[in-house]
Amino acid sequence: MKLANNLILCLILSAILFTGCVSKEEFTNEATLSRESAYKQWEGRKQVEKQTQTVISGKLTLDDCLKLTLANNKTLLKTLEEREVARGGELGSYSAILPTAAISGGYERIDERQSFTFGGQSITMGALDNYSAALTVTQPIFAGGAIPARINAGRLGALMADQAVRTAVQETVYAAQLGYYTVLLDQHLYAISEDAVKSAKAHLDDVNQKHNVGVASNYDVLRAEVELSNFTAQYIKQRNAINISRANLVKIMGVSQDSEFSLGDGLVYSPFSITMEQAVAAAYRNRPDLFGRELDIRQQKELLTIARSTYYPMVSAYYKDYWTKPNSHDPMQLGWDSGWNYGLTASLSLFDGFAREGGVISQKARLKQSQIDLVDTEETALFELTKATLSIEDAAEFVDSQKLNLSRAEEGLRLVETGYREGTNTQIEVVDAQTALTTAKANYYQAIYSHLVAKLDLNKAMGTLARLEPSKMTQPVSDTNNVQMEQKAK
Repeated sequence: MKLANNLILCLILSAILFTGCVSKEEFTNEATLSRESAYKQWEGRKQVEKQTQTVISGKLTLDDCLKLTLANNKTLLKTLEEREVARGGELGSYSAILPTAAISGGYERIDERQSFTFGGQSITMGALDNYSAALTVTQPIFAGGAIPARINAGRLGALMADQAVRTAVQETVYAAQLGYYTVLLDQHLYAISEDAVKSAKAHLDDVNQKHNVGVASNYDVLRAEVELSNFTAQYIKQRNAINISRANLVKIMGVSQDSEFSLGDGLVYSPFSITMEQAVAAAYRNRPDLFGRELDIRQQKELLTIARSTYYPMVSAYYKDYWTKPNSHDPMQLGWDSGWNYGLTASLSLFDGFAREGGVISQKARLKQSQIDLVDTEETALFELTKATLSIEDAAEFVDSQKLNLSRAEEGLRLVETGYREGTNTQIEVVDAQTALTTAKANYYQAIYSHLVAKLDLNKAMGTLARLEPSKMTQPVSDTNNVQMEQKAK
């Protein structure tokens, strides 16, 4: 009979568990519906974001651009949440030293009550339904060094998160400044192409007039038309480039693509010099990745201590309040009973299938990796500093050479145009001179851009692009100089 009852119970439990199973077709249908729902949610978010994004207008200085970027850049805002993740880890690490309290309860149904015969009388003890409840407080006392190591690891994790935020700020500021400089360069290249088209049109008109009076040939007209077409193609290319670079800058700043603004700063060359020793000193004192590697080594040491702690006994103190029904002290009493006890517990693992040995070996290897990573990061910093300083020197020479070359190209075009009007120079020479001037202008501004980017690379390599504390990253923008901001209403 008991076997039959147990079999029925097992069948009922199996049926209950089986009812939760889902077929492959149902899984596929659920995934398809989920994707459709996700698309609709994306459409809704797209409309909300379009309505709530900040729209800017007016003159946008580089300083304003950086303020907007630090306040609105989505990648940076996401990275800032790492501070909260680390704060949670640090808070959780205190569980290694603080007491824990837990409530437990239980119910047990037995098949029959215990009974015995005494003095010719049958005595039954206990009850068919048994209940229990307990409140247990446990205080860790000794864990082989793991208690302080867990707390230290939590604190180091929070510090490493701060360095990760600093790294993200450096990357974001770099992207914003590079985007700003790129828009400036594209604006100059666009203006150069526009001037070249105007000059080519004027030249074509001049050639047509000479052709009408028989002074210029059909080839001269065709050559002028080809020149105009070439400059027009470059003009269209630069117009597209500036639209893309502006859209990229808007994306970096985290504002609406509907923003209409003009850049308030120019593409200006300013000489700059720094010794390699000064650059290395700045990098070693400021680069967040170097600080992060230092902290990582210390955290790995704490994790190694935690792994080694498993070779030691774990000692804890406990206090327990409990309630039972029926009475655990007097089985004849079927009502509730209560009591308490306290004591010490100690446990030591004798063999765990080499889990301890494997954990220690892994942590030792990770510590070695962290130490190698620090050396590699230092070498990377030195390479980036060397590359940036050399680029600054080369860019400065490039600027000086192109500045002189620009003056020569302007004078050359003036002489050729004068000679063409007087009949001493050919139309081909005019085209060549115009092309040379356009190239010289583009090279000049490209040289200034390269110098600015090289300085930007150097500041990034030194870790001095932004020295804001992580706690100040979320402050709203309220002191921009010229740009106006408007929050779209829903």
